[in-house]
Amino acid sequence: MRELTPGRGVIISSMAKLRMSVERAGRALADLIQAGEDVAMKVELAEKTAGYRDWLHLFAAWRNGSIAELKAIYEGKETAMEFEFATETMERSSPSSTFEYRKNAVRDGIQKLESLIERLPLALPQSEDAAGIKSLHPEIYSRCHTLYAGGDYAEAVEKGFKVVRDRLRSLTTHETGSEAFGKGKLYIDGAAAPHVDDDFQNGVKFLTMAIDRFRNEKSHTADGNITDPIRAYEYLRLSSLAMHLLERGRIQGTGAATPPAVPTP
Repeated sequence: MRELTPGRGVIISSMAKLRMSVERAGRALADLIQAGEDVAMKVELAEKTAGYRDWLHLFAAWRNGSIAELKAIYEGKETAMEFEFATETMERSSPSSTFEYRKNAVRDGIQKLESLIERLPLALPQSEDAAGIKSLHPEIYSRCHTLYAGGDYAEAVEKGFKVVRDRLRSLTTHETGSEAFGKGKLYIDGAAAPHVDDDFQNGVKFLTMAIDRFRNEKSHTADGNITDPIRAYEYLRLSSLAMHLLERGRIQGTGAATPPAVPTP
Protein backbone atom coordinates (compact mmCIF):
# COMPACT_ATOMS: atom_id res chain seq x y z
CA MET A 1 0.00 0.00 0.00
CA ARG A 2 1.29 3.45 -0.91
CA GLU A 3 0.50 6.48 1.19
CA LEU A 4 1.27 10.19 1.13
CA THR A 5 3.54 11.56 3.82
CA PRO A 6 1.77 14.60 5.32
CA GLY A 7 3.26 17.96 4.32
CA ARG A 8 5.96 16.50 2.13
CA GLY A 9 4.21 15.03 -0.88
CA VAL A 10 6.50 12.01 -0.72
CA ILE A 11 5.02 8.63 -1.61
CA ILE A 12 6.31 5.71 0.43
CA SER A 13 5.36 2.06 0.73
CA SER A 14 3.94 0.76 4.00
CA MET A 15 6.06 -1.91 5.61
CA ALA A 16 5.20 -5.52 4.94
CA LYS A 17 4.03 -7.45 7.97
CA LEU A 18 4.51 -11.19 8.26
CA ARG A 19 1.96 -13.77 9.34
CA MET A 20 4.77 -16.15 10.29
CA SER A 21 8.38 -16.17 11.44
CA VAL A 22 11.07 -14.65 9.21
CA GLU A 23 12.75 -18.06 8.89
CA ARG A 24 9.59 -19.80 7.75
CA ALA A 25 8.74 -16.96 5.35
CA GLY A 26 12.22 -17.25 3.84
CA ARG A 27 11.79 -20.98 3.24
CA ALA A 28 8.39 -20.44 1.65
CA LEU A 29 9.73 -17.74 -0.68
CA ALA A 30 12.70 -19.91 -1.63
CA ASP A 31 10.30 -22.73 -2.56
CA LEU A 32 8.34 -20.34 -4.80
CA ILE A 33 11.55 -19.21 -6.49
CA GLN A 34 12.61 -22.80 -7.12
CA ALA A 35 9.20 -23.59 -8.59
CA GLY A 36 9.55 -20.54 -10.84
CA GLU A 37 12.99 -21.65 -11.97
CA ASP A 38 11.52 -25.04 -12.89
CA VAL A 39 8.95 -23.29 -15.08
CA ALA A 40 11.62 -21.06 -16.65
CA MET A 41 13.80 -24.07 -17.46
CA LYS A 42 10.98 -25.48 -19.59
CA VAL A 43 10.85 -22.43 -21.88
CA GLU A 44 13.38 -23.90 -24.31
CA LEU A 45 11.52 -27.23 -24.41
CA ALA A 46 8.24 -25.44 -25.14
CA GLU A 47 9.89 -23.55 -28.01
CA LYS A 48 11.48 -26.68 -29.40
CA THR A 49 8.29 -28.78 -29.32
CA ALA A 50 5.74 -25.97 -29.89
CA GLY A 51 4.24 -26.88 -26.51
CA TYR A 52 3.19 -23.34 -25.83
CA ARG A 53 -0.22 -24.14 -24.41
CA ASP A 54 1.18 -26.70 -21.96
CA TRP A 55 3.85 -24.26 -20.77
CA LEU A 56 1.24 -21.55 -20.28
CA HIS A 57 -0.68 -23.90 -17.99
CA LEU A 58 2.50 -24.46 -15.95
CA PHE A 59 3.08 -20.72 -15.74
CA ALA A 60 -0.51 -20.04 -14.64
CA ALA A 61 -0.34 -22.72 -11.92
CA TRP A 62 2.93 -21.28 -10.58
CA ARG A 63 1.66 -17.70 -10.70
CA ASN A 64 -1.68 -18.45 -9.01
CA GLY A 65 -0.03 -20.66 -6.39
CA SER A 66 2.54 -17.96 -5.64
CA ILE A 67 -0.14 -15.32 -5.19
CA ALA A 68 -2.04 -17.56 -2.76
CA GLU A 69 1.15 -18.33 -0.82
CA LEU A 70 2.14 -14.67 -0.59
CA LYS A 71 -1.26 -13.91 0.94
CA ALA A 72 -0.50 -16.58 3.55
CA ILE A 73 3.00 -15.18 4.24
CA TYR A 74 2.12 -11.48 4.48
CA GLU A 75 -0.70 -9.63 6.14
CA GLY A 76 -2.81 -7.58 3.75
CA LYS A 77 -2.89 -7.95 -0.03
CA GLU A 78 -0.22 -5.46 -1.09
CA THR A 79 2.71 -7.87 -1.45
CA ALA A 80 0.67 -10.42 -3.39
CA MET A 81 -0.59 -7.61 -5.63
CA GLU A 82 2.98 -6.49 -6.32
CA PHE A 83 3.83 -9.99 -7.55
CA GLU A 84 0.56 -10.21 -9.49
CA PHE A 85 1.34 -6.94 -11.25
CA ALA A 86 4.93 -7.98 -12.02
CA THR A 87 3.78 -11.20 -13.72
CA GLU A 88 0.68 -9.88 -15.46
CA THR A 89 0.53 -10.05 -19.27
CA MET A 90 -2.29 -9.69 -21.73
CA GLU A 91 -3.80 -12.67 -23.47
CA ARG A 92 -2.70 -12.56 -27.10
CA SER A 93 -4.30 -13.90 -30.26
CA SER A 94 -2.60 -17.30 -30.03
CA PRO A 95 -0.77 -19.43 -27.43
CA SER A 96 2.54 -18.84 -29.20
CA SER A 97 2.08 -15.05 -29.06
CA THR A 98 1.07 -15.14 -25.39
CA PHE A 99 4.06 -17.37 -24.67
CA GLU A 100 6.49 -14.74 -26.02
CA TYR A 101 5.36 -12.30 -23.34
CA ARG A 102 4.91 -14.70 -20.45
CA LYS A 103 8.30 -16.34 -20.78
CA ASN A 104 9.68 -12.97 -19.69
CA ALA A 105 7.03 -12.59 -17.00
CA VAL A 106 8.23 -15.71 -15.21
CA ARG A 107 11.68 -14.16 -14.86
CA ASP A 108 10.12 -10.92 -13.62
CA GLY A 109 8.20 -12.91 -11.03
CA ILE A 110 11.32 -14.69 -9.84
CA GLN A 111 13.12 -11.37 -9.47
CA LYS A 112 10.22 -10.01 -7.44
CA LEU A 113 10.36 -13.03 -5.10
CA GLU A 114 14.13 -12.67 -4.77
CA SER A 115 13.65 -9.02 -3.78
CA LEU A 116 11.16 -10.11 -1.11
CA ILE A 117 13.77 -12.43 0.39
CA GLU A 118 16.27 -9.56 0.41
CA ARG A 119 13.69 -7.35 2.15
CA LEU A 120 12.75 -9.90 4.81
CA PRO A 121 14.96 -8.27 7.49
CA LEU A 122 12.90 -5.10 6.95
CA ALA A 123 9.54 -6.83 7.30
CA LEU A 124 7.64 -6.34 10.52
CA PRO A 125 7.71 -9.59 12.51
CA GLN A 126 4.63 -11.62 13.21
CA SER A 127 2.57 -9.97 15.93
CA GLU A 128 2.56 -11.71 19.28
CA ASP A 129 -0.40 -14.05 19.14
CA ALA A 130 -1.54 -12.26 15.96
CA ALA A 131 -4.55 -14.50 15.44
CA GLY A 132 -5.56 -14.65 19.12
CA ILE A 133 -4.63 -18.32 19.14
CA LYS A 134 -3.93 -18.30 22.89
CA SER A 135 -7.51 -17.28 23.61
CA LEU A 136 -8.86 -20.55 22.23
CA HIS A 137 -10.39 -23.09 24.60
CA PRO A 138 -7.47 -24.57 26.59
CA GLU A 139 -7.87 -28.06 25.14
CA ILE A 140 -8.14 -26.79 21.57
CA TYR A 141 -5.05 -24.67 22.15
CA SER A 142 -3.01 -27.44 23.76
CA ARG A 143 -3.83 -29.96 21.03
CA CYS A 144 -3.70 -27.67 17.98
CA HIS A 145 -1.41 -24.68 18.44
CA THR A 146 1.85 -26.49 17.58
CA LEU A 147 0.35 -27.80 14.34
CA TYR A 148 -1.04 -24.37 13.50
CA ALA A 149 2.25 -22.60 14.22
CA GLY A 150 4.04 -25.10 12.01
CA GLY A 151 1.77 -24.39 9.07
CA ASP A 152 -0.04 -27.73 9.28
CA TYR A 153 -3.39 -25.98 9.06
CA ALA A 154 -5.51 -28.87 7.82
CA GLU A 155 -4.17 -31.18 10.54
CA ALA A 156 -4.73 -28.53 13.21
CA VAL A 157 -8.34 -28.06 12.11
CA GLU A 158 -8.95 -31.81 12.00
CA LYS A 159 -7.48 -32.15 15.49
CA GLY A 160 -9.82 -29.42 16.75
CA PHE A 161 -12.82 -31.23 15.30
CA LYS A 162 -11.64 -34.45 16.95
CA VAL A 163 -11.43 -32.73 20.35
CA VAL A 164 -15.09 -31.75 20.04
CA ARG A 165 -16.04 -35.27 18.98
CA ASP A 166 -14.18 -36.75 21.95
CA ARG A 167 -15.94 -34.36 24.31
CA LEU A 168 -19.36 -35.35 22.96
CA ARG A 169 -18.46 -39.00 23.43
CA SER A 170 -17.31 -38.44 27.01
CA LEU A 171 -20.59 -36.69 27.79
CA THR A 172 -23.04 -38.99 26.02
CA THR A 173 -21.15 -41.99 24.52
CA HIS A 174 -22.17 -40.59 21.11
CA GLU A 175 -19.67 -38.84 18.79
CA THR A 176 -22.00 -36.79 16.57
CA GLY A 177 -24.00 -33.75 17.54
CA SER A 178 -27.28 -35.13 16.26
CA GLU A 179 -26.98 -38.34 18.29
CA ALA A 180 -25.58 -36.61 21.38
CA PHE A 181 -28.58 -34.28 21.58
CA GLY A 182 -31.01 -36.96 20.42
CA LYS A 183 -30.25 -40.41 21.77
CA GLY A 184 -27.80 -39.04 24.33
CA LYS A 185 -30.26 -36.44 25.69
CA LEU A 186 -27.49 -33.87 26.01
CA TYR A 187 -28.55 -30.61 27.61
CA ILE A 188 -26.49 -27.41 27.82
CA ASP A 189 -26.96 -24.98 30.67
CA GLY A 190 -26.54 -21.29 29.92
CA ALA A 191 -29.51 -20.00 27.90
CA ALA A 192 -30.04 -16.25 28.23
CA ALA A 193 -33.61 -16.78 29.50
CA PRO A 194 -36.02 -19.72 29.97
CA HIS A 195 -38.26 -18.74 27.05
CA VAL A 196 -35.32 -18.96 24.58
CA ASP A 197 -33.87 -22.18 25.97
CA ASP A 198 -35.04 -24.21 22.95
CA ASP A 199 -33.29 -21.79 20.62
CA PHE A 200 -30.12 -22.08 22.69
CA GLN A 201 -30.20 -25.90 22.74
CA ASN A 202 -30.77 -26.02 18.97
CA GLY A 203 -28.01 -23.50 18.41
CA VAL A 204 -25.46 -25.64 20.25
CA LYS A 205 -26.77 -28.80 18.58
CA PHE A 206 -26.47 -27.33 15.10
CA LEU A 207 -23.02 -25.97 15.90
CA THR A 208 -21.80 -29.48 16.77
CA MET A 209 -23.60 -30.89 13.73
CA ALA A 210 -21.86 -28.31 11.52
CA ILE A 211 -18.51 -29.44 12.94
CA ASP A 212 -19.48 -33.04 12.10
CA ARG A 213 -20.18 -32.04 8.50
CA PHE A 214 -17.02 -29.96 8.12
CA ARG A 215 -14.95 -32.82 9.54
CA ASN A 216 -16.46 -35.26 7.06
CA GLU A 217 -16.03 -32.86 4.13
CA LYS A 218 -12.38 -32.16 4.87
CA SER A 219 -11.48 -35.81 5.44
CA HIS A 220 -11.88 -36.44 1.69
CA THR A 221 -8.88 -34.34 0.62
CA ALA A 222 -5.21 -34.50 1.63
CA ASP A 223 -4.98 -30.87 2.78
CA GLY A 224 -8.62 -30.36 3.74
CA ASN A 225 -8.66 -27.49 1.24
CA ILE A 226 -7.17 -25.31 3.98
CA THR A 227 -4.01 -23.39 3.11
CA ASP A 228 -4.94 -20.01 4.55
CA PRO A 229 -3.99 -19.46 8.24
CA ILE A 230 -6.93 -17.11 8.81
CA ARG A 231 -9.45 -19.65 7.51
CA ALA A 232 -7.81 -22.36 9.64
CA TYR A 233 -8.05 -20.12 12.71
CA GLU A 234 -11.74 -19.54 12.04
CA TYR A 235 -12.36 -23.30 12.06
CA LEU A 236 -10.40 -23.60 15.30
CA ARG A 237 -12.49 -20.81 16.80
CA LEU A 238 -15.61 -22.76 15.82
CA SER A 239 -14.33 -25.81 17.73
CA SER A 240 -13.29 -23.59 20.63
CA LEU A 241 -16.80 -22.14 20.94
CA ALA A 242 -18.28 -25.64 20.93
CA MET A 243 -15.91 -26.75 23.69
CA HIS A 244 -16.72 -23.75 25.89
CA LEU A 245 -20.44 -24.46 25.51
CA LEU A 246 -20.03 -28.19 26.13
CA GLU A 247 -18.36 -27.46 29.46
CA ARG A 248 -21.87 -26.76 30.73
CA GLY A 249 -23.29 -29.94 29.24
CA ARG A 250 -25.17 -32.59 31.17
CA ILE A 251 -27.58 -35.40 30.51
CA GLN A 252 -31.21 -34.32 30.89
CA GLY A 253 -32.49 -35.30 34.31
CA THR A 254 -29.16 -34.83 36.08
CA GLY A 255 -28.54 -31.80 38.21
CA ALA A 256 -25.08 -30.53 37.33
CA ALA A 257 -22.89 -29.99 34.34
CA THR A 258 -20.34 -32.71 33.61
CA PRO A 259 -16.82 -31.49 34.44
CA PRO A 260 -14.50 -30.93 31.47
CA ALA A 261 -12.55 -33.94 30.30
CA VAL A 262 -8.86 -34.06 31.07
CA PRO A 263 -6.88 -33.18 27.88
CA THR A 264 -5.17 -36.16 26.27
CA PRO A 265 -2.02 -35.85 24.17
